[in-house]
Amino acid sequence: MILTLLSWNVNGLRECYDRKYFLPVFRHNPEIVCVQETKAPEEKLPEKVRNLYGYHTFFSAVPEGSTAGVGLFTRTKPLSVHYGFGNPVLDNKGRVLVADYRDFVLLNMSFPLGIKPMGNLDHKLKFYDAFLLYVQSLCEQGRPVIICGDFNVAHTNQDLYNPPKKQVRQIGISPEERSRLDHLVGLGFTDTFRIFHQGAGNYTRWPFQNDSRQRNFGWRIDYCFVSTALRPFVSDAAILNEVKGSDHCPVMLEMNMPEGEMSLSGPKALA
Repeated sequence: MILTLLSWNVNGLRECYDRKYFLPVFRHNPEIVCVQETKAPEEKLPEKVRNLYGYHTFFSAVPEGSTAGVGLFTRTKPLSVHYGFGNPVLDNKGRVLVADYRDFVLLNMSFPLGIKPMGNLDHKLKFYDAFLLYVQSLCEQGRPVIICGDFNVAHTNQDLYNPPKKQVRQIGISPEERSRLDHLVGLGFTDTFRIFHQGAGNYTRWPFQNDSRQRNFGWRIDYCFVSTALRPFVSDAAILNEVKGSDHCPVMLEMNMPEGEMSLSGPKALA
């Protein structure tokens, strides 16, 4: 079976829906849609979003005034869904949704920006370290893992327009932040977009100012990573830069999941 997953930082789910940008992404016939920056508690989302026909929906709790929040739309109901890493200091913004699909674990992530007043680089790095420990524990259990979302880091200079000529400590491209994605790769994870697309010019987020999107002055900071066990099943990955409605665009992952092996109705979950 073909499993299509979309991940999109919608920059406010209510507004994206009200402006009629959100529902059209379902024309891609996705099995799973992960959204970031919902910016609203579930009870304040439109009823058609909360109970989207054909999908089970899950939303993290969003504190008043938070710019975070993540949501999941899924045709197949996961065995379980939980939020956060179990760290009250890092879990209080609704940035993490973990869904267990038996054959794999899905992490829907909205990483901190790292700029005040929404936080700082030290907090962002602590969040990344907790994330990496959590992912490592899943790998040690033998669980196949998909990680998608807004990572708020351009991993390499190919992932941003007009990169600096020398290493700098700019938020989003600092050596400390990039080293965390290097660590993720070191755990056996693959940036699925780079399997099929190399080079610069492929971005997922553009500032609203100066016609940045039209001029393609952007950064690639939205990713879908898969662990080693899932890498052979990746059949396509793309950036849907024609989709409007946010300063980010969706990213797409397609996987050809063999029936009876890695399908959604496959073997019992690992302990």
